[in-house]
Amino acid sequence: MALQELIDSLPGRYAVFAKNLVNNKTFDYHANETFPSASVIKIPILMELYRRVEESHLSLDHLLLMGKEDQVGGSGVLKDLTPATEYSLRDLATLMITVSDNTATNLLIDYLGVDNINATIRHLGAQNTELIRKLQRVPAEQHSRVNHTCAYDMALLMEKLATGTATSLAVSEEMVSLLSRCQGPVSIAKAPADPPFVGKNDVLIAHKTGSLSEACHDVGIVYSPQINYIAAILSEGAPYPTLLTNTRRIGSHLTRVLR
Repeated sequence: MALQELIDSLPGRYAVFAKNLVNNKTFDYHANETFPSASVIKIPILMELYRRVEESHLSLDHLLLMGKEDQVGGSGVLKDLTPATEYSLRDLATLMITVSDNTATNLLIDYLGVDNINATIRHLGAQNTELIRKLQRVPAEQHSRVNHTCAYDMALLMEKLATGTATSLAVSEEMVSLLSRCQGPVSIAKAPADPPFVGKNDVLIAHKTGSLSEACHDVGIVYSPQINYIAAILSEGAPYPTLLTNTRRIGSHLTRVLR
């Protein structure tokens, strides 16, 4: 079964954009349709932070104070830690990406500014992505306007990181390294121990996941001896466990269709 036919047969709504970074072959399925972004919106927040590191000589050692009023629910660990504590921008960025910490994310949004983050999103060429508000202030499913994105935009941001064209190559590599430590489940590729990958040490996946009760996203970069590619898989409209199973099925086909 062709990948497009497979996606058409799955319950829910899906969007995919993937690109081979060597031969530029692409796969596009409803890639410009918008979806609630969930936690993949944290990628452009990271990119705005590192833009300032590169262009404004911002120090990642700069400290921000977390008050009790800053602690919000959802994913992460800061919600359970002692308030009135300072954390460096480096630590907040690490928590935002590796464990998708919502409190860390909101502290960074306050510091960087929503307008500045959106300006960077536009500068990077993402036209259907917007940060509307901080996380977990109102449940995302009940809010009339939500942070949103599309598969093409997320893949575009991943390509800029992979090619070092978002900022400098060195700063882009720092962000990719951080994304490679994301603890969320991988959907954009087969598990490293499975074919076509030779072994766990032969593949690197730098990615960011996002989830809501009925949404499941994974966007990132896959490096392996066989193929290097960027991919974004967005989904909604079915329970999260169902969507995770289905996005993993989609991702397992990408190596083949991009060759």
